[in-house]
Amino acid sequence: MLGSLCLLVLSACARELPRYEAGPDAFATGFYEDIDTPRLALLEYRLGQYFAQRGRPYEVICASQERPSVASGITERLPLEPEKELALLKRFPGLSPLTRCKTRGNDIIAADTGVPAAIFDVNDFTCETPDECLGWGGYFANGQHGWSYYRMRFRDGEWRIRREELDIVVT
Repeated sequence: MLGSLCLLVLSACARELPRYEAGPDAFATGFYEDIDTPRLALLEYRLGQYFAQRGRPYEVICASQERPSVASGITERLPLEPEKELALLKRFPGLSPLTRCKTRGNDIIAADTGVPAAIFDVNDFTCETPDECLGWGGYFANGQHGWSYYRMRFRDGEWRIRREELDIVVT
């Protein structure tokens, strides 16, 4: 009983992930503060996390609207709406338009230079209520993916993001 109570208290206090703020001269997208853009807030979070790290593995980074879908045996990626993509390009000067990233087999490459690239996206995204959502956020590159599962809640005028641990047992 006491163990269950402690677990309940700890889960209620699970930390929200820090927001990657735009620098003083950087462009702010406003996605975090807009209850209608949870998917874009998560995409911005994952891009911010990537661009904040040193020694980034991919020189060319693009973003797409949704998880790749397979139709007629061809992987299709949808570009973001132009104004949304432009806002992210202004926010992250290292980001490239989706048209710069191309698929070659299982790899993603820069169309102009041929160097390895990555495409960030958000997929399997659902909102249980207008202010609570779940989804995968991350990237696809070189036949690999770097997605994590996130829970989002709109509180105090902004999206709060928390990584959701999945209890997956591999047998």
